[in-house]
Parts: sequence; structure tokens; C-alpha cells
Amino acid sequence: MATTTTRTPGTGLAVPVLSEPTGLGEQAKPWTAMGLLLLAASAERMAVHLSGHEAELALGTAGAAFVVAVVLATRSKRRPMSKHLRRRFIAAVWGAAGWLTYVAASGLTWGAAATLTTVGALLSLLYWREHRIYGGPEVQILPAAEDDSDLFIRRWADNLGGKGRPLGGSKLTDREVIRSGYRYTLRLVPADHSVSKVQGMNLRSGLELLPGQQVIVEEHPTLPAPAALLTIVTKSTVTADQPWPGPAGAFDPATGSVNMGPFADGEGIARWAVYRQDGIFGGFLQGGQGSGKSRLLETIAMSCASSISHPTAVWFGCGQNGDSSPLLVDTADYVATTAEAVLDMLTAAEKVMTVNGIENRMNRQRGFTPTLDRPGLLIVIDEFHNFLDYKAIGPIGLQIQNKMVKIAREGRKVGVALILATQEPLLAAFGHPSKADLLRSCLLMGNGVMLRSETNNAKQVFKVEVNPREFPSLPGYAYLARPAEGERQAPFRGYYVNDEQIRRWAHSFPWHSLPARQAQYAGSRYAKRREVADVQRHEDEELLAMLDAGSFEELQEISREMDLVEAESFGDSMPSFARVVKFWENNPAAAHEGTAAERGALSEGQRKVLAAIQAGHHEPRAIKQVTGYRTTHTHNLLNSLEDAGLIEKASYGKYRLAGAF
Repeated sequence: MATTTTRTPGTGLAVPVLSEPTGLGEQAKPWTAMGLLLLAASAERMAVHLSGHEAELALGTAGAAFVVAVVLATRSKRRPMSKHLRRRFIAAVWGAAGWLTYVAASGLTWGAAATLTTVGALLSLLYWREHRIYGGPEVQILPAAEDDSDLFIRRWADNLGGKGRPLGGSKLTDREVIRSGYRYTLRLVPADHSVSKVQGMNLRSGLELLPGQQVIVEEHPTLPAPAALLTIVTKSTVTADQPWPGPAGAFDPATGSVNMGPFADGEGIARWAVYRQDGIFGGFLQGGQGSGKSRLLETIAMSCASSISHPTAVWFGCGQNGDSSPLLVDTADYVATTAEAVLDMLTAAEKVMTVNGIENRMNRQRGFTPTLDRPGLLIVIDEFHNFLDYKAIGPIGLQIQNKMVKIAREGRKVGVALILATQEPLLAAFGHPSKADLLRSCLLMGNGVMLRSETNNAKQVFKVEVNPREFPSLPGYAYLARPAEGERQAPFRGYYVNDEQIRRWAHSFPWHSLPARQAQYAGSRYAKRREVADVQRHEDEELLAMLDAGSFEELQEISREMDLVEAESFGDSMPSFARVVKFWENNPAAAHEGTAAERGALSEGQRKVLAAIQAGHHEPRAIKQVTGYRTTHTHNLLNSLEDAGLIEKASYGKYRLAGAF
């Protein structure tokens, strides 16, 4: 007995076993085959010499040799040999046919015999390795795709498809070997079984899969229901991180889609359909902490922004103060990180929809096709549930929800789409119950991606039976729950934009802005978006500097001012201020008369800013010094007064009183 090694099926592990000696018989088979070819060639040349019909015999030999080659190559596919050995065998058969044909036409020479011996020996090396005289220290470790095929069929029959089992009467057929494992046709029992039912079952247990192995169930693309495709991934091709492929490979111009990453079995790429049916589509993503949700959002945003074939402007909102994606805070055309700013952003988007709709009517254009002069608008909002929590933030949450619903329902034909993402796997994340399901369903008419989560509630939101708790702990591993027509509904591993790619690509292409007409109608908040971003950066720098200096008293003052800003934005001062604005809209002469009674309804901060401008302080920095307010508070007060028509821009960065006020 000799010790050899083989592998336990499905594990990829080499374990010692005992094997019987094979002797010289197996080793001699290739030499025997080459000897028989030499005898056949010699007999052929003898027949030519005796008959004198060289051409006819050569032609007949060639035909017979190639018929035999076809038969042997076909039958080899049914033989129990490894994939690599089968390829060598087929190559040897066709080589023998060609060599015999050559000898028939040119004669048997020492050179021809040497060629047969040399090539035959090289093609036989793998065979000799697998058939050692005494087994040897190792036998080829076959890949899972060649070793486990019948094992999973048996496990299905024993644990899932047998009589009295959960899917009794079902069976796996039509085995196909793929590079990551196997693919089968799953034949279910009509009226008793469904693909969605199977997707919701614990197939891993029934198939006795090892850690790292996966099972994928999909609708069968050609067979009638309830047939399915079942893929068992034994050698995952996506365990390594999947870096973003760069602008050239990130967007598919033929389909108007973002390439999000390879499917878990390595068969194709998952796509986020942005442009189709003469319109633009958004969607919904959900994933728990560490799932890679924000990185996948960056992939979609970067891919759209860098597309040459489908120019797209990207706006970014973040319910975590911009912390979820510093990349998009730095690069997006418009950024909002507070509820008030998101409301302004969505209001501006509605105005873009209005202008695009008028242009469509004027140009007799159906739907929307992006161009450089008229790019699409994609609004990406991460952790959006924080902006819809009407119980916590008040009526503004309902206003934001209404605008999101309108954009999700009506934006497709006029070039505006909304992508929302959250960690919350509940319908409550979509805001007030009266419109929560409407917002959810409108978003999922476009795209839907479910990432790993510690709760299976997400499948109720996506209306699928797949359990996200069972996903591998791989960032970016996700399930394409709402694919475009003809695309796979299957798990994939999302691309991510790493630090090196950010340095290389983030500023290598222009991030599109609105066209002049749309920008003009979008309003002052869009026009001042750069200025607001500069203010925020300045405020952040000041805060860090005070922390470094230990200025705790000043930090307490900042906290008090932030509370004041919130009160003036959402508190009791807003109704009175709104009445002032409404009064001046209905009585324009009153503004020029400087009605003290109405001015008395303004907040203390607004009155201080008006007094500072009246005293000749026209720049925000000077107004800040006079009032004692911080940068952000000063700009918020200036914006509110400008929106009310009490002040106006004299030039860039300078304000003056409006009219004679």
C-alpha cells in the first residue's frame, strides 16, 4: 500500500488516504497508443506501395482518422476524468488524426516518428502524473467543480427534494460546471412550489454548505414557472475587494447603467439602471453598519458624474452631517446636511423639473435624454430617514416627504431622479405612514439594492424572500432586488472607490452643474451653494481650533447659538416671520414705508443684522463682528432676510437694504 492524498468533496482540503499500487499497465498506455499509430502508418505505407493508389489511400485515411477523432473526443466528455486531463486527451486525439493524415500524404520518415514520440510524451505527462506506478506522494487535487457535482444532487434529494421533505418532488438536473462551482436547473412541483418560496428557505443547511460557500436561486430565463436556476458557489470569485474600475469601465453607455460590481458567482456584472425608457431612474439602498452602503452610493455617483455618454449632475444630501461621504461633500454640485438645506435642495429640484417640462413641451420631446447642454440631475441622499422623522424635527419632515414623493413619481420624464439610502430596514424610515409606502414603491420602480443587515425586516421593504442576515460579512456584498428587465436578480459584490482612486479620479473630470436657465430658476440657495459650503468649512476649522486651544466657554456659546438657530428655523419665531413676509407680499408699499409694527415681529437676530446693514456694515464678516454672532448664524440670518425681500445682494459677498426700507 502507498500513501497518497486526495480531497474531501466540497472542502478543497487535501487529506491522506491509502491507495493500491497501479503497476506499469497504466503507465504504458500512452506508449501503446503511439506504437499503434506507428503500426497504422507502416501498414498504410505498405498498402500504398502494393497498390500504387497513393492519393486515394491518403484521402481515405484522412477521412477515417478524423471521424475516429470526432467520436473519441465526444465520448471523452462522458469519461470520469478531470477537466485538464480531458483537454489533453482531446488534443492528443486530434493531433494523432493530423499526424496520420500527414504520413499518408508525405510518407513515414524518422522525423515524423520523432515528432510523434516527442509530442505524445508531452501530452502524456499529466496522465502519468495522475496514474503513478505506486500512487506517489500526491494525486491531483481536483477542483470542486469536477468533484462535488453529484454530491449536491444527492444532498438535495436526501434533505430537500425527497418524499416528506420541505420541497418534496423537486430535483436538480442539467448540471453545468462554471468557474466558481456549479449551476443546475431546479425543477419544482407546479402549484406546490415557487421560486420565491425557495429563496426564503435555508438551503445552506439542506445542501450542507461550508463557510464561504453560497447558494443562489433565480427565475429560470427560458423554462416555464416554477423552474429555477440554482447556483452553488464553492470557489467564490469576489472574496477580494472590488476597486472601482475608473470612468472608462464604470458606466455602460449601451444600457445607460452603472456597473456596480461582479455577481457573486463571477457570471456577469450587476447594473444600476439610470437611463432607460426615455427617462432617468433613481432607487433605494438599505444596509446595516459596515455593509458598504455609502461606498456603493459613491460608486453610483462617481460613475454617473464621470459618464461622457450620459452627462449627469449629482447633488448630495447626508443625514449624518456629511460624515457618510466626505468624497461627495467635496465634489457634488450641491450639498445639504441639515433638514432645512435638504428642503431647499428638493425645492430647487422641483423648479428644475418645471423648466425641463416646459422645454419638453416646447420641443415636442417625449421623456428625457441627457446632453452636455442639458444634463440629468441625480439627487443622492444618505441616511435620509433623519430628514423624514416628523416626530423629531416637526412639520419640515412632512414637507420633505411630500417633495421626495413628487420627485420620485414625476421626475423620470423631466430628468430628475432621487436615490435614497438608509440603515433603517423599516417602512417607517420613509416618513409619515400616509405616504411612506407610496415613496417606497415609487423608488423601487427604478432600482433596489439590499445589503447585509442584522435583521431580516428589510426583505419586507423590498418585497423579496432573501434574508440579508445570511449575507457574507463582506463590505459591498448585496442583493440586486429590483433589476432592470432582462437582468439577473442575484447577489453581487459592489465596487468601491479607494483613497488612491479618489486622488486620481475625483477631480479629473468636471462635475456637472445646472444649465443657466435651470440654475436661474432654481433660486438663490442654489446660486449661493459654494458660499454656504465655504462657510461650513470655515465654521468647522474654527471649532477644531477652539478645541485645540481649550476654549470651553466659547464652545458653550456656540452650543447656545446653535439652539437659537434651530429655534428660529422651526420654533415660534417662524410663524410671526412668515406673517411678515406674507404681509409684505400683499402690501408691497408697506416695505418702503418701514412699518415698525411689522418689523417688530422679526426675531432679535434678524433685527440686529438689519441694524448692522443700515449702519453701513455690508459684508458678512463685518456684520458678524458687530452682532457678535458666529459665521453660520450670521449667514442663516442673512439668507432669511434676503428670502423675505428685506435685503438684497449689492455685489458678490455684500448686502444692502432692499428698496427704501
